[in-house]
Amino acid sequence: MESSIKRRETQVRRKTRRHTYLGTGLVLMRVEALHGMIEEVNKVLGTGGSLVWYVAGKGTGRSMAEFLQKHFLKGEESLESIFDKFKDLYARWGWGRVEKVFIRERTGEFLIRICDNAFAIGQHSRVPSCHYIRGYIEGLI
Repeated sequence: MESSIKRRETQVRRKTRRHTYLGTGLVLMRVEALHGMIEEVNKVLGTGGSLVWYVAGKGTGRSMAEFLQKHFLKGEESLESIFDKFKDLYARWGWGRVEKVFIRERTGEFLIRICDNAFAIGQHSRVPSCHYIRGYIEGLI
């Protein structure tokens, strides 16, 4: 079944020149273009830009949750299993590397670290500093 999906998607791409994955359209963007977009929004909105990126991330996270439920999650899965699927897709799509610090199945608590985040390449922070990713994770949950 997986190979028939890939074959069908390859045919679609040849006709439309669009990038797709499991029937979902994808766009490719240079990281520098993403950084330029963030910079311009922040210039216009100042500190309000943080809120805009947080809300945008939250909406994106909700959309990703629906995508994961539709294509990857099978019934009742452990938090660990869901994390592994999310981590793999996140890295495959070039958004960064997600590391698990801890997951507590019983309480639903977890702590993750994101490295090579596309929003923050070339920056380093010991405290959460990417409002988009913070919103994304909240929306995903």
